[in-house]
Amino acid sequence: MDRRSALGLLSGLAVAGVAGCGGEPPLRIAVVWSGWELSRFHEVLDQRGAVVYSAGDNIAALLVNPVAPAATPDMAIVPRPGLVTDDEISSRLLTVQSKDPPAWRDLLRARSDGLVKGVWFKVAHKSLVWYRPGAVPGPPADWEAWVGMCEGRLCRPLRLSVAAADGWVLTDWFENVLVGLDRETYRTLHADPANWSRPAVREALTLLARLWSIEGLMPGGGRRALITQFHDAILDVFLYGRADMVAAPDFAWPIIARYAPGRAAAWFTFPGPRGRAAPPVVAGGDAVVALTPGGHEGMKRLMAEGGGDEGVRRLERWAGRGGFLSLDQRVEGYPPALRGLALRMRGDFEFDLSDRLTGRLAGGAGRGLWRVLTDLFAAAALDGQRPDDAAGRAVAALVALAEETATS
Repeated sequence: MDRRSALGLLSGLAVAGVAGCGGEPPLRIAVVWSGWELSRFHEVLDQRGAVVYSAGDNIAALLVNPVAPAATPDMAIVPRPGLVTDDEISSRLLTVQSKDPPAWRDLLRARSDGLVKGVWFKVAHKSLVWYRPGAVPGPPADWEAWVGMCEGRLCRPLRLSVAAADGWVLTDWFENVLVGLDRETYRTLHADPANWSRPAVREALTLLARLWSIEGLMPGGGRRALITQFHDAILDVFLYGRADMVAAPDFAWPIIARYAPGRAAAWFTFPGPRGRAAPPVVAGGDAVVALTPGGHEGMKRLMAEGGGDEGVRRLERWAGRGGFLSLDQRVEGYPPALRGLALRMRGDFEFDLSDRLTGRLAGGAGRGLWRVLTDLFAAAALDGQRPDDAAGRAVAALVALAEETATS
């Protein structure tokens, strides 16, 4: 759905809501989800008369420039902190009280006045590698040991499923490798495009290219991986058994539970370089914001503020099915495979880099960092380029995009 279609749909729904209730208009909630996630959201929503709009990537347009006042949502769920801190958008958002841990809360402070303009509704652990117990001898001690397992130096070669058709999956790979090599560089890339030329960026890309170039690593080879989407990569491991491992966030669990019920699943955290401290968790998340007083009240009910147990139990309906980690310590009932992950999200973490990039570097199908990493994957896994050469070309492409972003 493009921006015009999304906004037209919103206008029509909003007007229909006003005409149909004969009194107060319904609470309008714009979300980024569709399909399974949208269904789960409806289950935890306790807003009588609410109208939920699935705007997807067009949600920024709703916050910045709606075609009519009736199309402005009262609440919105946004997938990137930049949509909350942006000066133009934050001026339209109400200031909120947040109980999130300080590091998470600071991600949602407006740049203009430093006030908090959102609360994290759910978060995601993006540093997991899922595997079938028995297929993998055990979690690798470090990156080098993991590469050795894939090459078959100490046991039979382990096979890895990579959803290279989804660019965001490749960005998760890059982020986990880079944050383990040089956390300071990781932290500065979204704010200072000049830092894309730092040595750690090239080193991370070289390590990825070397891993992806291992012969026989992926079922069907690199060509098949380039058309494998996230959902299918999970099934390669847990339903079809074509691969032993898959790097995937916590929201892989609902796919495992649905299509391979009863199949044992385990995970280890993304390993860092030998001889260095364990890398922090790479995290993502969706935040809720309010644009009207009614939206502010609705947001408080959604987040179970006020101490009521029923609100927490509603959130646990989603948590119990997977795909939902809460920063609220009252929320429990996670599936056994996910227990403890929510607590880890309150600790040492770095936020998803690709969700903080702007300009020409910003992701999306066929654009920015997504495109560069897809080209790197193809060069390593299909074309047989030397890892260092492939990484050098990727760095050059990223530096060019960074320069265009800085001057735009």
